[in-house]
Amino acid sequence: MFLLSMLAMGVSVCTMEPRHSTAAEGNCQFYGKYFQISYKVEGEPVVLRCPQMEHWLRTSASPHFNVMWHKNGSGVTLPGEEDTRVLVQRGALWILPALQGDSGTYVCTTRNASYCEQMSVELSVVEKSEASLPLISYSQILTLSTSGPLVCPELSDFTRNRTDLNVQWYKDSVLLGQDDKKFLSVKGSPRLLISNVSAEDAGYYSCGMTFVHRGRQYNVTRSVKLRVHKKEAETIPVIVFPHQTILASLGSRLTVPCKVFLGAGTQATTLLWWTANNSHIESAYQEGRVTEGQRQEYSENNENYVEVPLIFDPVTKEDMNTDFQCEVVNTLGFQTLRTTVKEASTFSWEIALAPLLLVFLALGGIWMHERWKHRTGKAYSLTTLKMAREGV
Repeated sequence: MFLLSMLAMGVSVCTMEPRHSTAAEGNCQFYGKYFQISYKVEGEPVVLRCPQMEHWLRTSASPHFNVMWHKNGSGVTLPGEEDTRVLVQRGALWILPALQGDSGTYVCTTRNASYCEQMSVELSVVEKSEASLPLISYSQILTLSTSGPLVCPELSDFTRNRTDLNVQWYKDSVLLGQDDKKFLSVKGSPRLLISNVSAEDAGYYSCGMTFVHRGRQYNVTRSVKLRVHKKEAETIPVIVFPHQTILASLGSRLTVPCKVFLGAGTQATTLLWWTANNSHIESAYQEGRVTEGQRQEYSENNENYVEVPLIFDPVTKEDMNTDFQCEVVNTLGFQTLRTTVKEASTFSWEIALAPLLLVFLALGGIWMHERWKHRTGKAYSLTTLKMAREGV
């Protein structure tokens, strides 16, 4: 969930266009609400980051700018004069601690001499309970019968410059990682290593640490939902089509599928593509006359296949001298199959020989008819002669 959030934030801020008007004009470009609601636990410190700040720091030649926060609808800049729980630090809005009444929409404004931009973040402060677990938990995945770590997420704001990090992990209120071969809490890091992951290891975990600010200690906790997936089997990929030679007519549209047999193996980790003269299709045909079609994954008789077609629209003489290759790879193997396109001949021997065959059939019929007549006449003469001798 955390990685997805950061990726989406990067996409959203990177697509922003600069304004043509200046900040001095008093107008700010509003880029909408950040896509994900921030669910936080009541009574714990909360840090809201300005979504567009990363973009400003990465792209601005002069990264000096002002950041202001206000709660949507209030028009009051945060923190207020009498607000002892709220502060702005390194451009982020801190609430120590957060209360349910802090829920709402917060607008972040970034401004320098040339530009002014705004985005909003939705905060929902909830009571920590079993009912709220689906909202506040972070999803993580491990593979069955392997070993792997769980990571206590979004702690960087509270671990900066700390050398005494001590993150504790719990499952079903039981402390983990204490002289346990199954669970190992990695000292000085937010990780919990789980050995020989089993289906019973799935479920909710909680992790936490203490944080001290201005002499006051706060508890920072996170909930992690572990999902355990089966290890997907892999097999060596085998290309079963196309043939080494493909016949085509100039000017026609041609589709040549590359079909790969995987047996009972997974399709997800199998990569399949086409090349032309050892170059990827999109590079070799930038004008788009020859393209790769949509990848297809399917099963036949309980056996898995993956297929990517090569589409010619249309076929030209250039294709007759091009080396096309279908290539497939996964963690167990790699295979290449070369194919060439040849022009289909318009001359048909069957059509050319058809009249001659009819002539031979006719002559054969006449010969058989004459032979039959000759044998019938001869038999009649012999019968007549025999009857005459017997005085009939």
